[in-house]
Amino acid sequence: MDKSLEKIFNPASIAIVGASETPGKAAERRTRSLLEGGYSGKVYLINPKRETLFGRKAYPSLDVVPGPVDLVMIVIPARFIPDVIDQCVAKQAKGAIIITAGLGETGEEGKEIEARILEKAAKGNVQVIGPNCSGMFSRSASMNLLGVPPIQAGPVAIIAQSGNIIDSLTHYAKAQGIGFSKIISAGNAIGVKFYEYIEYLGDDPDTKVICMYMEGIKNGDKLVAAARRVTRKKPIIALKVGRSGAGARAAASHTGSLATDDKIVQAAFKQAGILRVTNVDVMFDLAECFSKLPLPKGNRVAIMSEGGGDNSVAADNAEAHGLEVPVLSPETQEKIRPFLLKGMPAQNPIDYGGTAEENPHVITECCKVCMESDEVDAIYITGFFGGFKEIIAPHVEALEIQTARDLAGFVKSYQKPLIMHTSFAHEPFESLRILEENGVPVFGYSERAAFCLGAMAKAAERIHGKGSASPVISVRERNQQVEGLLLHLKERGEQNLLETEARQVLEAYGIPVPRAVIAKTPDEAVAAAKKMGGPVALKIVSRKIVHKSDVGGVRINLHAPDEVAGAFQTIMENGRRVAASGEIEGVLVSPMARPGQECIIGMTRNPQFGPVVMFGLGGIFVEVLKDVSFRVAPLTETDAGEMIREIQGYPLLQGIRGQSPKDMDAIRKILINVSRLAVENPEIGEMDLNPIIVHEKGASIVDARMILV
Repeated sequence: MDKSLEKIFNPASIAIVGASETPGKAAERRTRSLLEGGYSGKVYLINPKRETLFGRKAYPSLDVVPGPVDLVMIVIPARFIPDVIDQCVAKQAKGAIIITAGLGETGEEGKEIEARILEKAAKGNVQVIGPNCSGMFSRSASMNLLGVPPIQAGPVAIIAQSGNIIDSLTHYAKAQGIGFSKIISAGNAIGVKFYEYIEYLGDDPDTKVICMYMEGIKNGDKLVAAARRVTRKKPIIALKVGRSGAGARAAASHTGSLATDDKIVQAAFKQAGILRVTNVDVMFDLAECFSKLPLPKGNRVAIMSEGGGDNSVAADNAEAHGLEVPVLSPETQEKIRPFLLKGMPAQNPIDYGGTAEENPHVITECCKVCMESDEVDAIYITGFFGGFKEIIAPHVEALEIQTARDLAGFVKSYQKPLIMHTSFAHEPFESLRILEENGVPVFGYSERAAFCLGAMAKAAERIHGKGSASPVISVRERNQQVEGLLLHLKERGEQNLLETEARQVLEAYGIPVPRAVIAKTPDEAVAAAKKMGGPVALKIVSRKIVHKSDVGGVRINLHAPDEVAGAFQTIMENGRRVAASGEIEGVLVSPMARPGQECIIGMTRNPQFGPVVMFGLGGIFVEVLKDVSFRVAPLTETDAGEMIREIQGYPLLQGIRGQSPKDMDAIRKILINVSRLAVENPEIGEMDLNPIIVHEKGASIVDARMILV
């Protein structure tokens, strides 16, 4: 556990600077919620204009408080905050929660104040939460600094950048009976970052599931690294806004955060095991499932209903969200069949037809068989349970209530998740209330139910140690040859690496490149081609020419000496149209690559996530279809494999219409080594290996481009 945050979540003493009794004020609401929330530590109220507040002694300033202070909440105008931070340092406070808005999110003046706050806080290792935040809640300390009514205790932790979202979340959770372990309003997050909260909550025994509301992302690489570790122990759910242009503008204006390409965000979350949702109600439905249900051991689900239509819809939704609906074994079907009408299917989905409407005990029996079967990891009941009394007769209600108790008991006894979808989900029926109160979620929408169960299966796979189990690769010491080359180029003010230099960098990182010779004259080009003994390609070499084909700087499939000599002359003439003779190093001669599938591997430095690696098929697939995948560096073997399989063109690499499969291992190795290269050499801002020809065995990097930052 991150000990630096321990005294923030469990402080022995709290001071509120700017405390007030004026009803409705931010300081008044937070002071009241702290005093009335059961906090047992010492509380110091700071207001130079008052001698008492809430019947307690008030102090004119923090520095005259008689005892030590662990946590300080600040609710005063922005211009006075830096001086209070000085007092926090003098008091050896561990943390400062700044509620005040109107800082970095408003412009340069606010950013300057934030910089001064951080500079002063660093002198005493004071952790800064906010500014522009709503406060915090900690169940373990009975500390409510959010200014909201009493918060129910429970296993869900929330980190959010928006104060009004915190208000919405706590209200929504109360309606669903969900309790909290920790609530953190991060605000502008200039001090403590999201990844630091994640690291703390990952070890927090009171927290079973972590939810995040994010507008912008800072330190994305550290966020991914922290989440990768934590999602091995407990699930993380994220609602990241800014997917649309309007959403990105709203987020930026709120916290001053930079927008990020949503494809990169999506890839980073997947890589880290973060489950992404698109709205608050889905977040809490999923949080409810994680907090109340046992995790499934796999993704095999048994679906049952009193109608084939509901079963069909549920099965489609289940498979769309990564669940398997397996055909049950003949032995298991034989155990189910006595409870069904003659001829009704028992293979899965299970259709108990009209029998359950008159006798809901049938559901109990079918469910029990599936709970006892090793072929099933989860149960998904769909239809209109709870409403049988409305459809058939009132006397069925007692049977429904008993069935609800039985189903809830099965979940506890067999430790398998069960979810209920019913068209009566929003009705105040006793059987449905019993399910909810005993930890069985009831959904009104089939697709939502399937999404939550599928997300549970994904999280369980990670927690049970399946799937992406490879540790993140360690970053080794920099290659001295590469470091020397890059530093030399930067000192000279160069930005573009020559292809010959890019090849040196690749070779130093174990990335194989075909042999090549740089020629200064037509005769040298012919001699080099002769030694290579086959068709060759010629490419111009110049820092001034990044896109060689665009200026006529490439010729391929050259055989005869006169073809090579003529191509050399043409390339040089074309090159001199855009670069001086002294800016052209010569022409690179290399053998033509063997046939194979064109691919592209690239790297760019993202402002939020650092080096991001891209993979896709070359040609039209990348230029028109944009069929590419992304991951944040460094990559694991699993990451690289997922990148390859994720693109729509993956079947072309597997081999179709009689073609042989391509060398996936060669691609994986290049991806991993490119990620290492990017992490260890921050001077490289962009890299394109395009095309890479992937063969049945091995791969040929036909062109390489690198640009320094």
